[in-house]
Amino acid sequence: MKRKLLHAVLVASMAVALSGCGNTSGINADAEETQKATETENIEEERGTEVAAAEQKENTTGTPDENGNYLINGSFEEPDFSGWTVTNNNDVTEELDVYDRETDCFTGAQSLHFYSGNNPVDFSMKQTVSGLEDGTYKLTAHIQGDAAGDENPTVYFYALVDGEEVKADGKLQGYVNWYTVEIPGITPTDGAITVGAHVATAPGGWGTIDDITLVKE
Repeated sequence: MKRKLLHAVLVASMAVALSGCGNTSGINADAEETQKATETENIEEERGTEVAAAEQKENTTGTPDENGNYLINGSFEEPDFSGWTVTNNNDVTEELDVYDRETDCFTGAQSLHFYSGNNPVDFSMKQTVSGLEDGTYKLTAHIQGDAAGDENPTVYFYALVDGEEVKADGKLQGYVNWYTVEIPGITPTDGAITVGAHVATAPGGWGTIDDITLVKE
């Protein structure tokens, strides 16, 4: 993948809620601030950087688009990751962005693109839809790319419903050799479904994810 475009805004600051009691001054205050800074740094390092959309959107009304898809920006045709929370785990993935190369898309003109040359690939993504009417839903997603010789890459999509996670593995099986993942029979009782994915593979790994849909069966 020689053409790599970065259109995402890296948001490196994550708020950490820390509780304290009373007022502290002098050496104790300095020690407390040092401890808080260390804890914050450790948590940020573990969680990684969230690659945020310019304006995060959520489907809280449970209303599908004209194609029956309840997900926002399921085909990544927006200029950012609007609708999705995308996290670069431990900040190792070198490129994690919206890719406007039509040959690397399943549909449309853009896709979610990932690549690392010297570091491992490791990122996750998710979106929650609420306000859904009673019924059964189906998640479909498409992924293509290469695991760079990694015999045990982590590639899966999931649906979280009523506190239970249902996963389906994906595969990186070559350039534009798309692998389709389906999770049918998703039946929420509280009108909410969270869908997402996790991809982790060796340095040199690359690929795109596209056309993720959540439709009513």
